[in-house]
Amino acid sequence: LALSYLGALLAASVCGTQYLFSAYSTTLASKLKFSSVQINTIGSAANYGCYLTGPIFGYIVDHHGSRRTAVLSSFFIFAGYFFLAMTYEEIFNSKSFLLCALYLIMVGIASSGAYNAVLGLVARNFTKNRGIAFGFPVALYASGLSIFIGGWFLVIIPRSQNTKLNAEEVDQISDHPESSSSSDQNNEQTPLLDVKVSYDEPDIGGWELFYNHDALLLGILMFLLGGCGLMYINNAGAIIKSLYSLPSSNPTPQNPRKNALADIQEFQNLHVSILSISSCFGRIFVGFFSDITKRMFNLRRISFFIVSGCLMLFGQFLAGFWVKSLNALYPVSIIIGMGFGMTFSIAPTITNEWFGPRRFGINW
Repeated sequence: LALSYLGALLAASVCGTQYLFSAYSTTLASKLKFSSVQINTIGSAANYGCYLTGPIFGYIVDHHGSRRTAVLSSFFIFAGYFFLAMTYEEIFNSKSFLLCALYLIMVGIASSGAYNAVLGLVARNFTKNRGIAFGFPVALYASGLSIFIGGWFLVIIPRSQNTKLNAEEVDQISDHPESSSSSDQNNEQTPLLDVKVSYDEPDIGGWELFYNHDALLLGILMFLLGGCGLMYINNAGAIIKSLYSLPSSNPTPQNPRKNALADIQEFQNLHVSILSISSCFGRIFVGFFSDITKRMFNLRRISFFIVSGCLMLFGQFLAGFWVKSLNALYPVSIIIGMGFGMTFSIAPTITNEWFGPRRFGINW
């Protein structure tokens, strides 16, 4: 179980690299002569690839296991960034922004596949302290290139640990429980309790979600809060570039900035780092405290959406009415990063608890 969880953490560290787009968006636009609309289309393409393929990868994870999905995703992310790098270095003749958008779609598809594989694994392997169990993999979202290595360790562990099975046998039992339930296949390695029924969990999924008020509420909250966060994350580079040209951000005329592009790139990298760190902290924080408050005060996890919503609202308010220079943008990145991280940490935990782990992949 520990090795499987470490593999999940390792694979999770590659997910969400599309959120780093703001760090190099202006450089890409300057080198390939893309307009603002074109570069925003490229940035949005990665998110479309990630979120629109979620149900597909959820179905694959539920029916074919996490390991194969993660390994497949590793090839998608390599191909996407490789082709984008070749275009940037002008090794490819075509400089079409549509092709660049296609490359980022491949990156988004890879993030979706790996993320669903990791969360599907955690949903099935952990029944207690789910907040923190989900919190750490989600916190590592957007920070690495280790999906290929970690993907091989994504193994679902049967509930009964009275047996010693190798990784392949565990994967087969978890993904195809019906194959181990017939009497002629029972032996001393067969768990006493069937994997599918050895624990009492809700099992809601598929079209039932569209008629479930809780599912609709959760979807609306994710749509509103996640959209606000993505709007800022994808456009942070453009915001920094606009603020840089304001008199309040520029030094005195006697000491002008000689290399504006390098300065802008430095600020973009800094704010992307701030967003990532703040998001990571928010994901771990809400995972840890949602477990504590539920155990001690019986506080429902959905209450933390109020906290993340308030942070998002406050951050957007500051960005719209208070920020007049680059120095004032730091608290905005911190607040929005924390709110965004809390949203995407508590949501999969709630999905698992409300609708059950068996169809968690496609539900999430």
